[in-house]
Amino acid sequence: MSRLVLSGLALPPALWAQTSAILSVAPPGRVMAKRSGVVEARIEVRLAPGYHVNSNTPAEDYLIPLRLTWGKGPLEPVEVIYPAARMEKYEFSPKPLSVFTGDFAVVTKFRAAPGAAAGMNVIAGKLRYQACTKKVCYPPRTVEVTLPVDLR
Repeated sequence: MSRLVLSGLALPPALWAQTSAILSVAPPGRVMAKRSGVVEARIEVRLAPGYHVNSNTPAEDYLIPLRLTWGKGPLEPVEVIYPAARMEKYEFSPKPLSVFTGDFAVVTKFRAAPGAAAGMNVIAGKLRYQACTKKVCYPPRTVEVTLPVDLR
């Protein structure tokens, strides 16, 4: 299994794709994939201090989960792996919420799509989230992610 490991935490701030003052995503590096294997892509996310986003498995049905989805391309997602969530208590909720804070990564395992042509290509993804502070939640937003792929 091939593995792409990017340490977005080591990237200078200018290389982070600024989507808002609250959440940014580091541009992922190129994935080298073989038709017969599984490859991982790591998407590094930076959340500003004082903010949280609901995890991919929120504690309440009405909360909007963090969700990474991928469009059609040379690779097909096999599994999206989210970090371990933290349970935190906030004034606006009677029970603790399942959230992500700070810097974290979302990993996707891919395999080559049937009939995908070898060579350089890209796959587009979307990271949907709702950012909140201890007192207020903002409207949901979506960050576009472009993953370069070298399929062999």
